[in-house]
Parts: sequence; structure tokens; C-alpha cells
Amino acid sequence: MTGMEWITLSVATLIFMFGLVGSLLPVVPGSFIVWLGVIVHRLWMGADASVTWKIVILTGILTLFGQIVDFLMGIWGARKFGASWKGAVGAFVGAFVGFFVPPPLFWLIVGPIAGAVVGELAAGRTFREGGKAGVGTVVGGIIAFALKFGISMCVIVLFFFDLFLF
Repeated sequence: MTGMEWITLSVATLIFMFGLVGSLLPVVPGSFIVWLGVIVHRLWMGADASVTWKIVILTGILTLFGQIVDFLMGIWGARKFGASWKGAVGAFVGAFVGFFVPPPLFWLIVGPIAGAVVGELAAGRTFREGGKAGVGTVVGGIIAFALKFGISMCVIVLFFFDLFLF
């Protein structure tokens, strides 16, 4: 490997590590950041010394799937724990709003729970039913974290597999 190849691979690896950490945080597009590492390497090194476009597209599809799952798992969890459609929408809105309220990490967890509770109360349900829906958003969020991290790891493995074995 040349010096430039080592530098480019090091930059891509740093992006991968940053993305992996981001994939463990709610709403942060960690898997997208990992995919950016693939793109940066491909564009910087070109066709002769990087992964194929097929891998860039495949990992992009995986990344898109991970982002969609991340946004939908809170709703799924709320519904699984008995939330009405208003509670599920409240969980989604709470997650979205929580992203913009400082400190974001606190509100990214509290936002979906509060949104589910408010949505359930708006639907005429009890505070207890709202709390149950809020717990469902937490369960959905934990599953989403695991899926995002797993997808991010798959993208990295596919990158290195294609880079060094093909």
C-alpha cells in the first residue's frame, strides 16, 4: 500500500468509528456516517484502489433501511405495547422535537416517551396507558439501536471484504 492509500484508509476508518458511536445514539444517522466513509474512500481513491460501485450502492441501500427502521421502531414499540395511533404519532413527534431541544441526548429519550403519553391522553386514554405506550417507545428504540449498530457493522465488513479480497 502506498502512503496515500494508508491515509485514505485511515480517514475512512475514523469516519467508520465516529459512525459506529453515532449508531448507538437515538436519531443520529450513525449508519449514514459509516456509509459516508465508504463514499469518501471510493471518491478519493477511484476505481483502481477502492471498493466497487456495487458495494457503494449495496451499503447505501442497507444504510437507508437502517435509517427508516430507526425512525419507525419507536412507533412500532408504542403500538406493540398497546398505544393508539395518536400515541404512536405522539412518540414519533416527541422523538423529532426531542432532537432539537437541548440537551438533545436527554430529550431524545424523554421526547418519545412524553409524546406517547400526550398522544394517549389526547386519545382519551389514561395516564397509565400512556406510560405503557412510552415504555414501548423505549423498547422500540433499544431494538433500533441494535439494528443500526448491526447494519453499520455490516457496511464496514462489506467495505473491507470488497477492498481486500476482491
